[in-house]
Amino acid sequence: MEKQVTLSIVVLSYNNEQYINDCLSSIERQNVDEYEVYIIDDSSTDKSVEVIESFIKDKPQFHLIEKENSGGAISSQIGIKMAKGKYLAIVDSDDIVADGAYKTLIGRIEDDDSEFAAGLPVRLTNSFMFANLATPSEKNLFVENRVLSSEDDIAEFSKQVFYWNAVYKMKFIKENQIEMPGNLLIADRYFLYKAVINAKKISLDSSIVYYWRKKGNSEKLSLTDQMAEYHMISDRCDSFQAQMKLCVQDALKNGKCNKAIWENSISRIYYPLYGLTDEEAEYGYEEFEKACERYRFFLMQYRGFFEHLIINSKIPLKTKYFTETILAKNYKELYDFLVEKKDFLDLDIKKLDQNILKAIVKECSTLFPVKIKEDDGKIFLYIQCGAELEKQHDFSVEKVMVNNRFFNHEEIILPFDKEENRIDISNLAPTTYIVNTICNHGGEKSYYEIRIVEELAQKLSVDIGDKRIMYNPTLSMLSIYQKNRFTLLEKDGCFYLSVNDDGVKDMFFFNINHNKRTRIEKKDGFYILKKDYFLKGINILMYCNKQGFYSMVSKNELSNENLRQKPFATLFNKARIEVELDS
Repeated sequence: MEKQVTLSIVVLSYNNEQYINDCLSSIERQNVDEYEVYIIDDSSTDKSVEVIESFIKDKPQFHLIEKENSGGAISSQIGIKMAKGKYLAIVDSDDIVADGAYKTLIGRIEDDDSEFAAGLPVRLTNSFMFANLATPSEKNLFVENRVLSSEDDIAEFSKQVFYWNAVYKMKFIKENQIEMPGNLLIADRYFLYKAVINAKKISLDSSIVYYWRKKGNSEKLSLTDQMAEYHMISDRCDSFQAQMKLCVQDALKNGKCNKAIWENSISRIYYPLYGLTDEEAEYGYEEFEKACERYRFFLMQYRGFFEHLIINSKIPLKTKYFTETILAKNYKELYDFLVEKKDFLDLDIKKLDQNILKAIVKECSTLFPVKIKEDDGKIFLYIQCGAELEKQHDFSVEKVMVNNRFFNHEEIILPFDKEENRIDISNLAPTTYIVNTICNHGGEKSYYEIRIVEELAQKLSVDIGDKRIMYNPTLSMLSIYQKNRFTLLEKDGCFYLSVNDDGVKDMFFFNINHNKRTRIEKKDGFYILKKDYFLKGINILMYCNKQGFYSMVSKNELSNENLRQKPFATLFNKARIEVELDS
């Protein structure tokens, strides 16, 4: 008798040879007893198929299906059709599923009797973790464990557009014919919104379940990262049109949910305009004008509908501003506004709706670092609330947590003293952490990063005992270094690194272009940094400490005082040991 499959996982693969191994390895760490994996490769032109075939050898639960190039939507359809599991998950082949996440989400579905369960996704850049997602509203959905069952609550879920941070009941997916349409290049929102419209219950889990890779450098960019290319505008408009039709078909079923989908969808169709005015982009005003004309052509078909939304909806201020200026053909005004990187508070406040103004003020409320100080043998990070001053009594920090930024993503809860507004960081092992908080503002819980806008930011740096502690307030990033941990020597063009304590277990170079680690030879107590070890691209010297955390080797950890002299200076970039070979 054939065993019942608990979970079917569909992996959408296309040209991710350097990441697919990480993705498939993470699937093996889900603690689900009976699972199957369908890897649908969309005619990759790199070595993805070779990597996949090597990985799945002697693993009968993994299946590779190669197909003609037709897009990720068709790949998902093929995988879902083949799936035999009670539950379904869909994964992009360059991403990572958090250890045990699928078991957690399946447990939530069974406990809550929900149609699907979703958890917190986190962004990776160059394989390193960042705390923020695209918008605060997306992250705030997962501020605590809860079940969405009312029409208003389910409508709220449309604030996020991710399909890969969830597990779905297979029966729910197939009975409601939920799929990504093959005629859309951007089809993920349609899939998710159709699931939201048909769900009676949705479980939300506050734990990190998924690491979404936002590619950098010269890597092949994902669809999201190609937003600077104005030809993507047509695809975004096609996707939005399909979402509107979906809502119209189900208008009588869930009116509030449909309205929320319209509002959240229109907020996203202008993303390419940001990229077209980026100072690093190879675009000018002419390309921007072409893009706006494409938007205008689309908006004019539904002008009455968009004007109705602008007047009567809680669409963000920037979306209203973009729509109005494009309909009025004020492209240069919009272009200059984006190029100058103005804040939307720079708009004429007198003309703003009071509800919009309140939303802006709330969004600008913040926590920011004040100082790092030792007190009674403990080390504290002091913070201050920048929320509306007259309402500070309604603002409180409920929880402070950190995650190691490199590879190991275990969450650590830190003690917080509400009377002194300080975080106890005494027991943190030396490495770099992403710091985040959950705060209660007027009875509503939200994520708040401890950060300041770049113009006002000043890095905090202090030496306490044998530690150097630094806080980067633009990235909400805390770095703790063990001083004099390493000594760097140079002889005949070769570098030798000695470790001055027993806190280092392993050392390697990590290449962020190829997502690969290269072990370093150790001889006579020295790690030998030879140039022929390095892959082309950027290679960063890293180590694992005895607590199991990873960190970059920083100048702050070196005992040498002559590192500014040649040839040492050629080895450092951004205060870290980094070797870059022309790729």
